[in-house]
Amino acid sequence: MNYKVKINIPISNNEVPKLRELVGWDRREKDYPTLFKRCNFWAGVRNESNKLIAFGYVCGMGLEHGYMEDIIVHPGYQARNWSRVSKGIIERV
Repeated sequence: MNYKVKINIPISNNEVPKLRELVGWDRREKDYPTLFKRCNFWAGVRNESNKLIAFGYVCGMGLEHGYMEDIIVHPGYQARNWSRVSKGIIERV
């Protein structure tokens, strides 16, 4: 499957917390949608069923520099597509 990384993809407030939980992180539901308003931009990947399978974002002061944070890939896609999906997010972000 050829998954496309999209910048500022529409994401509902519960999708990232669910993905965070799947990889063993705290859901941090209160962070959303505030995170989308405060980060410079984010990237996401959806599968053929339109399910969010990867996510990452860039934070910073909105100037020249920023840093990547929370690069997440759904556990079911890590083994077979980890390098391609995560590399795609890093390249786009």
